[in-house]
Amino acid sequence: MKIKSIDLWTEQYCNHYECFNGAFVDGFDCTKIPFDEYKIVKNCNCIITVSQSDIHISNKHQAIVFYKNKIPVRLMVINKNTDVNKCVEVSLNQYFKDSILKDYYIKLGITFSVIDMNETSILKPEDDITKETDIGSCDRWPLLYNMLRGSYTESDTLYGNFASDKYEFIPNLFIKYELVTDKEEFEIEHKCAFINTIRTRLIPIQENSSLSKN
Repeated sequence: MKIKSIDLWTEQYCNHYECFNGAFVDGFDCTKIPFDEYKIVKNCNCIITVSQSDIHISNKHQAIVFYKNKIPVRLMVINKNTDVNKCVEVSLNQYFKDSILKDYYIKLGITFSVIDMNETSILKPEDDITKETDIGSCDRWPLLYNMLRGSYTESDTLYGNFASDKYEFIPNLFIKYELVTDKEEFEIEHKCAFINTIRTRLIPIQENSSLSKN
């Protein structure tokens, strides 16, 4: 299965709990269930190509694929040294409604699996996790509106990068994510983006999403 657009999350630094928390809670409300299962992918290679040297996104070596009715709907790409199990546990224990998110997952019957691709990590010579840009790939209008206000999520949460609320448009910026799992081939391209004025947060627009088509 080849996928060219998806709700894409990029971990900025190791054990970025806020990113995990947002990915695991975004989209849940009283009537909506954004996904019904997820798969943790260990020892994989998400190769990320960037056309500008001042935008730093390292290759990622773990991932989580979220599914709705067996169709991938969300992808999170994760740093090599992140403790994924711990970060997921923290996410599921965040407060949600009148309980914790884990109870809601159990009630809805959300399942998970783990696979190991056993791949040798491919690193970029220039990779430096301490210089990583905070990336918020965007594939739809409601999410873009919230991202431009600093939020990581389309839902109303406190997760985000609120260091600057002013953004400028970059018309020519190419970023491509390439990841192969046991069942999926992701190839997500971006050809423009918004960046905040202090250049700590980048919102690239997915080329094959409704944002570019409209």
